[in-house]
Amino acid sequence: MPELPLTGDGNIQLTASGDIQANVPLKPTVSGQLHAVNAAKQQVTQTMNAGIVSSGEVTSTEPVR
Repeated sequence: MPELPLTGDGNIQLTASGDIQANVPLKPTVSGQLHAVNAAKQQVTQTMNAGIVSSGEVTSTEPVR
């Protein structure tokens, strides 16, 4: 996966699934999502579809004032 555009301590959650078969490439079958939130309440979600990662935009979990 590409680098995350966040810094600092935080939490990450990864979910992924794929089709495992002997002598067959795994990457094209993998789909998943990585969600990260840092201590400054910034968050980003990256998704993978058929082995290709698309990065997400950094947003804030802070309420709008």
